[in-house]
Amino acid sequence: MQDIGAELDTLGNINMAKELFRTDSYTRECDAEIIAVTESGIRLDQTVFYPMGGGQPGDTGSLRLPDGTSIRIVDTQKSEDGADICHLYEQPVSADLVGRRVTAVIDWERRHRLMRMHSCLHLLSAVIPVGVTGGSVRDGSGRLDFDLPDSVLDKDHITNELNRLIIEDHAVSISWISDDVIKSQPELV
Repeated sequence: MQDIGAELDTLGNINMAKELFRTDSYTRECDAEIIAVTESGIRLDQTVFYPMGGGQPGDTGSLRLPDGTSIRIVDTQKSEDGADICHLYEQPVSADLVGRRVTAVIDWERRHRLMRMHSCLHLLSAVIPVGVTGGSVRDGSGRLDFDLPDSVLDKDHITNELNRLIIEDHAVSISWISDDVIKSQPELV
């Protein structure tokens, strides 16, 4: 797939977006420059949009242009080579947008629901002390798969323990694990 008007570094590679969501997941918007428009999406020099990954959907929202028009973003994904973030647009957009400034605005209410579900699934994995083999977060629901060969779970106990942890209002901290660490230590999932 050919990039149209992409900004290239000295090696001829497309510049990767600065991932602002990694330093502050509560940031709702940022100013950015469109560095490429491809069939797979719009690439920005920086973004607050979290891309789909790790069982969690990508952010939705809009890119607001200075003239007041908006480009609706219906999903956010990693580029095919995994090196950058693509903002998937609802309607076709022009390559003439390359170099234009935009305000990238996520759908905060949706992001916050996803964050809360994500945190709840971490609590669930603390209450059920066995390996997690998979899972996903969706808007309004979530799922974890556990390595439970012959176990029977006590739903009331699990519910009580989750509620206890929530009521205790423990501090939550965020840290990122690199893809290389996850590949070398799959038990961290």
